[in-house]
Amino acid sequence: MKPTTPFSPKPMGLFGQPAAAQAQAKFQQAWALHQSGQIAQALPLYEQVIQLQSKHFDALHLAGVISLQLGYPDKAVDLISKALKIDRDNVSALGNRGAAYTELGQFDLALLNYNKAIALEPTAARSYNNRGNTLGKLNRQEEAIQDFDKAIELDPNYFSAYNNRAMALSDLKRYGEAQASLVRAIALNPESVDAHWNLGMCLLRLGNFEQGWLESEWRLKRPQALGLSETYAAPVWTGVEPLEGKTILVCCEQGLGDTIQFCRYAPLVAQRGGRVLLEVQPALMDLLRHLPDVELLPQGGERPAYDYHCPLMSLPLLFKTDLSNMPPPPDIVRIDPAMRAAWQARVGDLGDLGERGKKRKQRIGIVWSGNPSHVDDHKRSIPLQVLAPLLSDDIEWISLHKDVRASDAPVLATHPAIRHFGAEQQVFMDVAAICDLVDVVVAIDTSLAHLAATIGKPTWVLLSYNADWRWLLDRQDNPWYPSVKVYRQPQRGDWAGAMAQVLADLRDLQAASKG
Repeated sequence: MKPTTPFSPKPMGLFGQPAAAQAQAKFQQAWALHQSGQIAQALPLYEQVIQLQSKHFDALHLAGVISLQLGYPDKAVDLISKALKIDRDNVSALGNRGAAYTELGQFDLALLNYNKAIALEPTAARSYNNRGNTLGKLNRQEEAIQDFDKAIELDPNYFSAYNNRAMALSDLKRYGEAQASLVRAIALNPESVDAHWNLGMCLLRLGNFEQGWLESEWRLKRPQALGLSETYAAPVWTGVEPLEGKTILVCCEQGLGDTIQFCRYAPLVAQRGGRVLLEVQPALMDLLRHLPDVELLPQGGERPAYDYHCPLMSLPLLFKTDLSNMPPPPDIVRIDPAMRAAWQARVGDLGDLGERGKKRKQRIGIVWSGNPSHVDDHKRSIPLQVLAPLLSDDIEWISLHKDVRASDAPVLATHPAIRHFGAEQQVFMDVAAICDLVDVVVAIDTSLAHLAATIGKPTWVLLSYNADWRWLLDRQDNPWYPSVKVYRQPQRGDWAGAMAQVLADLRDLQAASKG
């Protein structure tokens, strides 16, 4: 969330005193740098002003704003709180502290700041927009939409409110309205990467692949956010240039799951006749090394000479992918026999019989959380304490996590139904070996779900109410992965309801195995 830009700062200090005059001179230098966008250079000058005058409101406030922009929301809260002790009713500072609390995930405190800002200045559209964003984080989308509507009423050309409103509408599965809101946002700001990319995701989710892929290309205007380079030594391949006798660099982007899902396109590029260099995250080098007709390079390493480059997730557009022609996942995962034997000794073989020759328990691999820095982590990850009561002892649960969040560790330690081998996993192939030793993988939308589905393991994916575009809408299967079955929240935030569907199917699986 962008911090509120304050109005012109007001002079502070007693200019007859040397310290005050020095402080004001430094403040003017800082303010000039700030206005020109040189925020990293402005911050230490603001801090020097604060050392000279500890109650300089504008220096405290603006140092907090820059701290938030630089990714230090805790520092921002501290500085802006000190400013608000000097001017408790400053609407701009209240809004910026609310933004900092939102970044910290302290949404209730953010709301208190926005509520006060709105009470003090009920005609400020920005405060409604910011409060709407925070309400959305709290899964209060209906209220969020009311705030976005109010912001638009106050400012009919408020681009951000239209864009944010579309996200809240999507969370409610009101996709037609969301699409219309994004079209309006783009009309107001035709060069907005966010609005075009959001529209692309909406269209892909609805199955409008042709236009969806095109809109998604706007993401490339922010290469660093995708893990791509700012510049490349050769032009982009548009799908029409002949590749015979040429070398093309295909570059991974975004997360591990995206690379696992879309690496299937690299051999299709090779069929055009060129040499294909596929750049992947180092963690996936071993997993993908049997991908046919391509040469793997570790992301961040040295690149051989090449004639063209292409981002990996642009290939579905170039190959005109739709529901009728999705390439299947590649048969590439080769687990080293020694590694498999080692994990079989730890976990046990699927063919083992239980006590007195009875059929053993069903063995289920489980993944309940993903990358905490993912923009949708608050929607797609599940606190283990929510799932733990549902994990009965009549199933052998195997955690596929290498690392467990601090908030989940105490729950895991006290839940004997879950076997966890995190410390013993050294590389990504270790989890592939464990997946091979379970009956079914139950996972949220994360890279481990893509891994399990790629090796053909029955993979049951737990999805939030408004799931990522790749899982499409209103279907239990997924055309990208034949072995996947999806379980969607019946209501927003209802993981227990989704898990109840999983458990019912597991009981059927157990009954079938005994029969």
